[in-house]
Amino acid sequence: MFRRVAVTTRMQVSAASRTLAVRQLHSSPIVAKSAAEKVKEVVHEVNLKVGKGLASAIETGQEVTEKTKGKLGTTKEKAGQTKEDVKAKTKETAEQAAQKKNELKSEVNDQLR
Repeated sequence: MFRRVAVTTRMQVSAASRTLAVRQLHSSPIVAKSAAEKVKEVVHEVNLKVGKGLASAIETGQEVTEKTKGKLGTTKEKAGQTKEDVKAKTKETAEQAAQKKNELKSEVNDQLR
């Protein structure tokens, strides 16, 4: 029995000193991380940053697209309105020219008589 207690006590002391030694080697949380864990963290951070950058670029592209569509729509409406205005002005000018022609024709006829 004494031998068994002595062996068990030595094993416990030996195990305790190994645990203590392990704890002394890993005194800070950064040191406690393995290389694989560090790589995973760095890759995760890079992935998040790239994802945020791409999301921002997509949002900017969507905003530009909407603004362009709005401007093109407005420009198309303005062009259609301008086209109608030109048609109306042309018709008005043609009517005025015909009226002036008739006035001049009647004046010439009056002077010839």
